[in-house]
Amino acid sequence: MRFILTLLISAVCFCAPAVPVTAALPPEVRKELSDLSSELRPIIGMVRKKEIDEAKAIIQKVEDRIKELAIAEDEKDRSFTSLQLALAKSKNLIPVSFEAEVAPIIKGKCLGCHGEQRSSANLRLDTYAYMGRGSQSGALLLPRNPQRSLIMARLTVDGAARMPKGGEKLSDDEIGIIGRWIAGGAAFDGADVTSMIGDSLAEKKPEKPPVKVVMADGTETVSFKDHVAPWMVNVCLGCHSGNNPRGGFNITTFEQLLAGGDTGNTVVPGDPNGSYIVDLVLRQDPIKMPAGNQTQIKRSEAQALEKWIKEGAHFDGTDPKATLRSLVPTEAEIEAAKLAAMSDTEFADRRKEQAAAHWKRVAPREETASATTENLYVYGSVPQSRLDEIGVWGEELVSSLASKYKLPAGQKPWRGRLIVFVAKARFDYEEFNTVLMNRRTPRGVSGHSVVTGNFNESYIAMYDVGDTESVDSLNAKQLLGSLLAQAYLSRSGAALPDWLEQGFGLLESGAGAESLYIKSLPQKAGEALSTVTNPATLFDNGTFAPEEVGPVGYLLTKFLMTRGGVGKLSLFAQEMQTNRNAGRAVQATYGQSAAIVGQAFLQSGGR
Repeated sequence: MRFILTLLISAVCFCAPAVPVTAALPPEVRKELSDLSSELRPIIGMVRKKEIDEAKAIIQKVEDRIKELAIAEDEKDRSFTSLQLALAKSKNLIPVSFEAEVAPIIKGKCLGCHGEQRSSANLRLDTYAYMGRGSQSGALLLPRNPQRSLIMARLTVDGAARMPKGGEKLSDDEIGIIGRWIAGGAAFDGADVTSMIGDSLAEKKPEKPPVKVVMADGTETVSFKDHVAPWMVNVCLGCHSGNNPRGGFNITTFEQLLAGGDTGNTVVPGDPNGSYIVDLVLRQDPIKMPAGNQTQIKRSEAQALEKWIKEGAHFDGTDPKATLRSLVPTEAEIEAAKLAAMSDTEFADRRKEQAAAHWKRVAPREETASATTENLYVYGSVPQSRLDEIGVWGEELVSSLASKYKLPAGQKPWRGRLIVFVAKARFDYEEFNTVLMNRRTPRGVSGHSVVTGNFNESYIAMYDVGDTESVDSLNAKQLLGSLLAQAYLSRSGAALPDWLEQGFGLLESGAGAESLYIKSLPQKAGEALSTVTNPATLFDNGTFAPEEVGPVGYLLTKFLMTRGGVGKLSLFAQEMQTNRNAGRAVQATYGQSAAIVGQAFLQSGGR
């Protein structure tokens, strides 16, 4: 962290190398240097007034004049170094443009591992919206706080943890740009947070003329959907999709496939000899595609492509504007179909198998026991009597949740039950985070919930903290209630903000207003809330550190309950599951912008 601070301050503190002064500047030059320093003084006010272009013009004028003066090294006296100091401070006042300055660095150095096709550690950086979601290690950045931002730590640390992984370290200038952008608030200056970063400044290519799609009539011997699309999706789509497809050839949809790439009509219906794609995958020696030959296209597949083109390149799908991937079931879709076809008994058996498999990875030497209730499969290393007790508590808590937050008739909260892992030692609980989640366990966190789409994974993991609560910890029953509430809220499998899950969990934990822990939350949240400069960011993931999310989330969730009760909070959660944009969800649910609602929360003092 000391390096980061040094880096950020370096833009402000200019230290000229110590050189012996052996020649004196003429008086008229020293006066001009003094005058140039004076010209820089209004810049701080201009920046406050958002007169950025005017401020940049002054800085450029001063830099140009310094070059024209061509002052020799042995003439650089105090008047020169004072001007350099003033110039560095002025330049540091200029806001860093995300699109123009930060995005090119990220696109050039980071998207190979954190883009659309590959998202290592569940982190994507190809859009500003994805950056805000962070990764499995937590929030990527904390606006105005580069020292505590994960991205800065990963860019500057030495060893295997440094990013880019396996690549050359970013230059000091590049790291400084990112650090100053975060220190300035990490603002987005593009047109759309969901667009490719830097897209607002990219030169737009002229649109290609519409292509003519001929639908299949049943006379074809080769089916695009069955014989061509599967290998195109699995072999070619990685390079030929997204905002910057290789060779300008995008095959995301059937229409784009026919539109061709930079070389022209890659597919010419009825003319395989004139179709460049056939030459690439079938006729060149050696075969050029796929690039690098990581996965070979079978000769039979290339010949099927040739014949499909010869027969007119007809489309036997339903919508040529839909993605090719929609024609080919993914592994996730195949798994979802498999899960949907499973009976309740099969799903329950699956949970038992998952519980044993997960525990074996986490604590293979610990003996385990289990307890089964209507909605829960309690599994862990604590005594059987304790597991039975936790099972009874759990059913009471689930019943309370279901009475307040109704489910459709006949529907259970979780298919195949929810696994409740209970560890007798904190170390074993921390292993759940380390081994299964690949993340550290923040101090004071003793449990978490995981519910994925289609109930593929459905469990909570907790450390048995005992039956006595304190200002620093809920008791075991309250902790269980908090985690069950989180799992209940997120049972759709859609990602919700951490503050909402944890805040809702604490609100429904069963710990009353007189709880020592609940009483301590306003004070714990106070310091974190005091750093918020933009109320709208309260609702975004990554605004607060992991240890701050629970206390802040509790106060924020409680506040939202006062503005519409259970009904509005449920609608807000549904909105988040639909579009995953906190600002739009707040606007749609509460009829006011996130900034207005956030400001009202801050003014209320969290009450």
